[in-house]
Amino acid sequence: MIRRLVFSRLPAAARWRAVLPSLAFLAFLLCLPVAPAISQALTAPAPAEEEAPAPVDPYGRGTPEGTVAGFVDAIANQDYERASVYLNLEDIPRSRRHKRGQALARQLQTLLDRGGQFLPRATISNTATGHLDDELDPKVDQVGTIRGGKESVPLLVEQVDSETGPIWVIAAETLDAVPDLLAEGENSDAATLLERWLPEPFLKTDVLGAPVGHWLALFGLTLLSYLASWLLIAIGLQIDAWWYRRRHREARSVFSTLAPPLRLWIAAVAVTFIAPRLGLSIVARELFGRVIQVVAWIAFAWLAWRVIDAIGGVIIRRLQQRGTGQIASIAAFIRRLIKAVIVVIGIIAIFDTLGYDMTAGIAALGVGGLALALGAQKLIENLVASVTILADQPVRVGEFCKVGDTMGTIEELGIRSTKIRTLDQTLVVIPNSDFAAKQIENYSRRGQFWFHPMINLHQETSPEQVRLLLERLRTLLAKDSRFPEPPRVRLLGVGNDRLPIEIFSYVLVPDYDAFLAVQEEVTLQILDLVAELGLRLAPPTFSSLGPAPSSRPPAG
Repeated sequence: MIRRLVFSRLPAAARWRAVLPSLAFLAFLLCLPVAPAISQALTAPAPAEEEAPAPVDPYGRGTPEGTVAGFVDAIANQDYERASVYLNLEDIPRSRRHKRGQALARQLQTLLDRGGQFLPRATISNTATGHLDDELDPKVDQVGTIRGGKESVPLLVEQVDSETGPIWVIAAETLDAVPDLLAEGENSDAATLLERWLPEPFLKTDVLGAPVGHWLALFGLTLLSYLASWLLIAIGLQIDAWWYRRRHREARSVFSTLAPPLRLWIAAVAVTFIAPRLGLSIVARELFGRVIQVVAWIAFAWLAWRVIDAIGGVIIRRLQQRGTGQIASIAAFIRRLIKAVIVVIGIIAIFDTLGYDMTAGIAALGVGGLALALGAQKLIENLVASVTILADQPVRVGEFCKVGDTMGTIEELGIRSTKIRTLDQTLVVIPNSDFAAKQIENYSRRGQFWFHPMINLHQETSPEQVRLLLERLRTLLAKDSRFPEPPRVRLLGVGNDRLPIEIFSYVLVPDYDAFLAVQEEVTLQILDLVAELGLRLAPPTFSSLGPAPSSRPPAG
């Protein structure tokens, strides 16, 4: 404040002379980060002509996921000429590639219809390098399996060079196994199961690249799976009700809460497992499988939500029953945080299943989370400190303590701050980060109270009188059961104008008010004894007998 007043009274020129060095230093600091860029720009050679952008594969074969999606789309439209571009036909003579490629695409579709399947899209790599952490060659990825009879072969894609750069195509190793697998599965029941059950019109009419009968079979399978899961959960609920009828009521409520999402999730898993074994069209399974996977993620997120909600509810109720409402508040906040994380993970998984690239979204979420964490640094600091305080429990609500220079009764232990009611009846609010960093002295947790009076006898008191007083004091205090151990009564020496006698002991009482009553009673007994023996106390009388006024107020 003084510097501000002095500065305001300076002449204008003097003000500028005082400010200019600081401004120059600030400008120097601001230029430091951009100095290398400026230097590089001044010394860099003239920019060359902009390079043409790298060609992009028109069929979307830049990633394993793109190859699988393109192949499924081509066979769904029965465009086998386009489907052949997703196959590695380099080992086939050019003159035969056109016809042979279309035949292999049809045969591969047949094997996929007869129990083959692609891996879930979320597990297929959507990067140009593919999966580098598997046990396969770096330029080879597995994207599914194909079956012929009882034998199954991994469906592989491999990276090859093309005019547009590296692309992913179905591996020649997989294509070489197609004819043999097709011959083995010609008489497979799985290939003819639906053909035996469904009328011919349902097999000849196509919708979205698959026979109508296959779509109906998928819907029927979904309905039956849900009914079966409903029946299974209903049986489980009955067993649960019988087993926990008189004992674990909370466990029963948790299981009944989980029943709806569990039914949905079991049905989705059942459809995913059974559909390939019915000989359903791969096109129908891929399109319908996307929906089933989304439903499975929704059911999983819903199930996780209810698990956290139910378990958190049980924990919070128990904490409230124990009277630890502050810890219950922290538990409720953590439960909401976990549920928010579940929702975010579920949304990311659903969009990833639908084919959206969530890499940029996750990166933006990370940057946003970092910015939020930096902006809410103090809030997070106080939250972490509150968890530490509530876990360590140096104080509790209602206890009398001294925190730093503040002394009073704890009124509230909150998520952000702690409130203390002082002896002057003022309310002090301390942020939890500051509270946890300060020295805390808790008076309410004293098991015993220090009884330490000093009796200063007049210097003219004779040794016989001192010995008699010491003996009578020890006898008097030893009979009092409120002292857990016999008090120590000693003559400390000879002072200039007094003979100091120290009484050192602890009083076993429940609170400070009771201690004051004991201290008053024993002090009066000591004064009676001194008067009975005809002794004199060194002046001043009342400050010489009993402890000096304590700086530690009562603990309630």
